[in-house]
Amino acid sequence: MKYSRFLLLVCFAAGLIGQTGRDAYRQAYDVWQQVQTNLERDAGTGGAAQVAQADKSGAAAASFEATRVAHLKSSAQDAEQRRRLLQNPATSFSPGLTPPAVEALAASELQTVTRTIARFATDKDRAIQQLRQSLERERVALAALSDTIQARQKTSEATAEATAALEQARIKTAAAFGDQASQLSQAITEMEIEGAAWADYYEKLAQAIQVANAPPPPVNITTNVPTAAPRNDSTPRVPLARYVGAWTYPTVNGMSHGAQPESVELEVHEQNGHADGSLLGRFKLSPGGTADPVVRFTFQGDFGATPTQKFTLVTSDGTPGILELIPGPAFNLLEVNFQTDPRTNKIRSGNFILVKK
Repeated sequence: MKYSRFLLLVCFAAGLIGQTGRDAYRQAYDVWQQVQTNLERDAGTGGAAQVAQADKSGAAAASFEATRVAHLKSSAQDAEQRRRLLQNPATSFSPGLTPPAVEALAASELQTVTRTIARFATDKDRAIQQLRQSLERERVALAALSDTIQARQKTSEATAEATAALEQARIKTAAAFGDQASQLSQAITEMEIEGAAWADYYEKLAQAIQVANAPPPPVNITTNVPTAAPRNDSTPRVPLARYVGAWTYPTVNGMSHGAQPESVELEVHEQNGHADGSLLGRFKLSPGGTADPVVRFTFQGDFGATPTQKFTLVTSDGTPGILELIPGPAFNLLEVNFQTDPRTNKIRSGNFILVKK
C-alpha cells in the first residue's frame, strides 16, 4: 500500500463500528470478560485451548475498545454540533422603533391640545364648540398614543434584559459543550492507546502459552545434555487464528485501496499447516465502467513463518494470481491483498480490510 499500513489499520479499528450507544459497548465488555475467564490462571498449564482462548479474548477486547471508541466519537461529534449551534446568538434584540423625539412630540401635542380645550371650555359659539369636540377626540387619540409608546418602552426594556440573560446562558452552555468535546477527544486518544496495548498483551500471552507448554528438547543419552529441537520454519510466528476463519467486508467505515469493494466474503481453512480457502467479492465500478464487478477465486498453500502469508490463487475462469493475508493490530482485523494476471474487462487487483465474523 502507498500509505502507512499501520495507521490505516489503527484508524479502521477505531472507526469500525459507527455511532453506537452506551449499552452496546457495555455488552461488548461483558462478552470480553466472559471469554477471558480464568485465562491467566490456566496459561501456565494449558495448551492449544488456551492459545485459542487468548486469540478470542484479544478479538473480544478489540471489539469492546472499538465499540467504546465509536460511542465516544459519536458523543464528541454531538457535543461539537451543539457547540456550533450555540456559537452564534440565537436571537438579536432590536431597540424600540419609536425615536425619543416622537415620544416627546406626542407628549407635547397632548399638553397643547389639553390647554386649547380648556381655553375654549366656556365659549358658547357653536363653531368653537365643534372645534373643542374635535380637539377632545384628538386629545383622546394622543393620550392613547402616549400610553402605547410608554408600554412599548417597558416591553423593550424587559426584552433587552431577557435577551442579555439568554446571551449569557448561550455563551456558558456553548463553552460547556466545547469542554465536553475536548475531554471526549482526549478520552478517545487514550482508549485507542489502550486498545493497542490489549492487542499486544494477548498476542504476547498466546506466544508465552505456546513457549511454556512446548515439549522439552530431546536429551543426548551420551552427554546427558539437552539437544536443541530442530526449528520448524513452516510454523507461522503469528497465531493461526489471525488468518483462519470467516471474514467479511464491513458495511460501514470500510477501508480499501484501489478498487472499492461493495461486499467481500473470505473463508480460510487450515490443516497440518496447509491453507486453502475461497473469496467472493463485488466491487464498485466507476461511472460508465463496463468491467465485471464480481471477483471469485480459490487459493491454497502452506503457512510460512512470516506475518504476511502468501498463497497462489486461481480465479473462476482459470486465471492465476497471488493472495496476501496480513494480520491487523486487532485480533478481528485482516488485510487482504490480491493480484491476478491481466484479464479483459476483469478486476485484477484489490486491497482492503476485513472483519472476522
